[in-house]
Amino acid sequence: MVTTIERYLRENIDEQVIIKPWQKKNILTVFLRENYNYYELTILGTRCILLEAVDEMPNINQLQKHIKQIKNLTDSQIVLFYKAITRYRRKSLIENRIAFVIQDGQMYLPFLGLDLKKAEELVEEKVKRFTTPTQVAYLYFLYHKDEVVNTTDFANKLGFNMMTASRALNNLYHANLITYEIGGMTGRSKEYKRIKDPDYFLRGRDYLKTPVRKIIYTKTRPLEALSAGMDALAELSIINPPGHPIMAIDRKKLNREQIEVVKNKDLIKDSKLVELELWDYDPGLFSNNQHVDLLSLYASLKEETDERVEQALEKVLRGEPWYMD
Repeated sequence: MVTTIERYLRENIDEQVIIKPWQKKNILTVFLRENYNYYELTILGTRCILLEAVDEMPNINQLQKHIKQIKNLTDSQIVLFYKAITRYRRKSLIENRIAFVIQDGQMYLPFLGLDLKKAEELVEEKVKRFTTPTQVAYLYFLYHKDEVVNTTDFANKLGFNMMTASRALNNLYHANLITYEIGGMTGRSKEYKRIKDPDYFLRGRDYLKTPVRKIIYTKTRPLEALSAGMDALAELSIINPPGHPIMAIDRKKLNREQIEVVKNKDLIKDSKLVELELWDYDPGLFSNNQHVDLLSLYASLKEETDERVEQALEKVLRGEPWYMD
């Protein structure tokens, strides 16, 4: 708890930091005494009162009122103590210039000019699954192994805005899938490239999520749809094909006026309808054939428990230069 942050502050900010229980909380109202634990913090010669909520921290408006009351009574800087914090709450505290320290070493102490947020580490390193833009970025580098791009180039190539492109690249960087060097015409641009095969695939595959958002059934095949799922796997291996076509299309590009969606369960069972996967990204982005690209196919089927499917997927991927298991 506070001993952890005390140790961090001594190692990184001020060797003379002291945190101890505050003994004068009786000057506060009963409400304030009961809702916070109080500590006295001295850092870089500045005396502060450290507040830890007994239960849950109040909202920003309430915090501002409480801080004002305590500050008026103590004539000290007020600092909030959190064990953990959301990105939204951190942003709100900074926007309102409310000082805080967090058990993991994040802190914002504007009265000392200290702003150590560790924002990227908190967000990117703990990601368990790719976001859709990050997965698209991962696939782009997979199929363009020698590509070197800056954020602007990357955004233009994939149709991302700058913020989305930057976030996707940061996610890949913090997953240790790409590296960068400072260069470009200005000498200040980050130039990104991916790590070598087969590490790129091996490290990235655990982050892959299925691109399939929803499955619908239709009597007709949309023009932009590609062979997908077990249908595509059957085209590429010796596994038996399904009894009906399976296709994929970007859910945002589906023109429902061109198809008739069938919802009757009996008709779906009895007819060889098109099983249409609606994807979170365009399945044609990285496809050079009539079926979806191989790693997206893998992502859509990797949760299958049938050993025959697993074996067929492995055999298909084994022919790729980036694959190794």
